[in-house]
Amino acid sequence: MNRIDVGFAELQAFVAVSERLSFRAAAAALEITQPALSRRVDKLEGVLQVRLFERTSRRVALSEAGRQFQGHARAAIREMEMALGGISAAAAQRSAVVTVACVPSVANHVLPGALEAFARRFPNVRLCVLDESGAQVVQSVTLAQADFGVSFVGAQEADLDFKAIYTEQYVLAVRRDHPLAGRKQVAWSDLSETRLISLSSRSSNRILFDNALANLKQRPAVFCEVNHVTTALAMAAAGVGVTAVPALAYSAVRYPTLAALALVGPSVQRTLGLLSRKGVTLSAPAQALVAILEDAAQHDFRF
Repeated sequence: MNRIDVGFAELQAFVAVSERLSFRAAAAALEITQPALSRRVDKLEGVLQVRLFERTSRRVALSEAGRQFQGHARAAIREMEMALGGISAAAAQRSAVVTVACVPSVANHVLPGALEAFARRFPNVRLCVLDESGAQVVQSVTLAQADFGVSFVGAQEADLDFKAIYTEQYVLAVRRDHPLAGRKQVAWSDLSETRLISLSSRSSNRILFDNALANLKQRPAVFCEVNHVTTALAMAAAGVGVTAVPALAYSAVRYPTLAALALVGPSVQRTLGLLSRKGVTLSAPAQALVAILEDAAQHDFRF
């Protein structure tokens, strides 16, 4: 089958003239010049190798071939408009869902307040939260499975932008009846005789600890190892031991039996940031959620 070089513009031009039987009126309706309109009609007639209009200086009329072609042209335009409308609707539906990838400690203790504020402004936008490890957050954003990410790693990723929004200290969570609970701060060296609950060696938190404590002559021994910050806090609340966690993860309301003490010698901190793909513009709702998180970070995430 030979390729038919007819575009949407040529079909629109033919239908506009066939319905108005006036090149001037059709050109005005399409907001193009008469010469441009004539070129489109001429191209269509050349491709079809028939005369679609009978033209004189006084009138324009459809030829027999034009009358036969008119219905097909209208149908083709309707099909194209429906296809374009379907694509636009699908794009609108995608933009009505905001997906954020977030490390669990932030997903548990920061994101709920941000999402509640977001829902008040965008009640018709659905939300999807991928609460996963730092490495998985990076992967989800890189693969476009999430609109953006909230994590503590990724600044070094070539395909991603990392915008720092908050720096937090790590604290030592201890039961209020623990011998250390009366102190305002605790040095890492003070934990040598204390049962320490640590996060898994696969955790980004553990990697941060290991790097920060690498120069200590005597490092605290790990008594119990868990995968999640929430598990470590639950273990500490039960009296299994003490645990070092990000300050944002500790909540006096949620863990009333625990006290949070400053950790020194050295002090350990991490920087929370927003991850996004380079050169990609976020949808308006996603941008709004980013703005809510940035604003909340300036107020220590008090919503």
